[in-house]
Amino acid sequence: MYQIYFLVNEARTKTYVGFSDNFKEREQEHRSGNVKSTKKFGDFRHKILETASSLEEARIREKYWKACSGRKKLKKTFEDLR
Repeated sequence: MYQIYFLVNEARTKTYVGFSDNFKEREQEHRSGNVKSTKKFGDFRHKILETASSLEEARIREKYWKACSGRKKLKKTFEDLR
């Protein structure tokens, strides 16, 4: 099972959308600075957006959340994290 997630830094200026079959491990990689895209994020919050049963489905859903229509839906999610 894959989890599609997003991260937002505490200043709410940077976001990241990704997926993983082991979110706890992946979160630790982000927090320790081992992921180039989030290395300078600082502290962040996360939210699991949805789950996918296959790698292919997870990639499709990740692309959706990174696209314009998905980003619009994420705007609502940002407000819920306050």
